[in-house]
This record gives sequence, C-alpha cells and structure tokens, in this order.
Amino acid sequence: MERFLLVLLVAWIFQSLGSFWQAQRFYRRIQKLRAFGRSAVGVAGNIYTTKAYGVLVVDAANRIVRAEKLTGFTIFAQLRPVDQLVGRTLSDFLSGPVEGLSPKLYNAFKMAAETLLKGPETEEKSSGDAATTASGPETASEDSGSESIGRTSEGG
Repeated sequence: MERFLLVLLVAWIFQSLGSFWQAQRFYRRIQKLRAFGRSAVGVAGNIYTTKAYGVLVVDAANRIVRAEKLTGFTIFAQLRPVDQLVGRTLSDFLSGPVEGLSPKLYNAFKMAAETLLKGPETEEKSSGDAATTASGPETASEDSGSESIGRTSEGG
C-alpha cells in the first residue's frame, strides 16, 4: 500500500511539472506572436472532452497574420500553425465555418476573433471584465456549457 501511494505521489509530481513546462512553452510562444500585432486566445471544450486552443494575431485592418492551434492529449502538445486562416479578415472568418477546421477548433478561433473585434477601447472601458483583459483569468461560458478564455494583447 505504501509503495502504491509513493508511486501515485511521484506520478502526480511529474504530471504537475509537465503541465507547468507546457504552460511555459505556450506563453513564450504567445509572447513571440505578439510582435506581429494584436493577439487573442480562445478555447473550446470542457472537462469531459479534450480542449482546443486557438491563437489569432491580426494587423491594424483586422486581417489575420498568424493563426496557431494547440490540441492534443499529452504535455508534449504545442502550438502549430493554421495557414488556411492567414490572410482572412475577422469578419470573413466569422461568416461561417472554415473547411478543414473541426467544429471545436473553429469555436476556439471564433472566441479569439470575437475578442479581437471588441477592440482595445472595449478593453479599457471594461477593465474588470476578465474576458477582455490581457492578463485576466479564465472565464466560464454559461450558455454553451464550455469553458472559455478570451485574452487580447497589443503587439509592440
């Protein structure tokens, strides 16, 4: 019994360290993407299914200049480019599903796009609203039953 508990403790410690390592890689990559323009992160999924994260970076004309996704089951998953979104405007992207994107991934990118469309003026007005601040915590979406994040950042 003691051995089982020790193995369980060691596994939990490795899982925690792996999650921390993955989060550090994720945020370092987002910092690099911010150099290309305003950015936002969206997420779709819930505790019963895998989550999909979508990162969008847009220029001053709200044209997507970078799009990356994070999906996977392990701590080794990392952001990967989604080239089929590059060059589209946010309004064009939001007009309907994109061929080749899963519904979950589309919803993650959609959340990021909607956050970017709110713009920095909304961010300043609602500084207490976690869904529009650059450093706000995750927020839960009650109407869809899925967990969501909406973060924006100015490039610079």
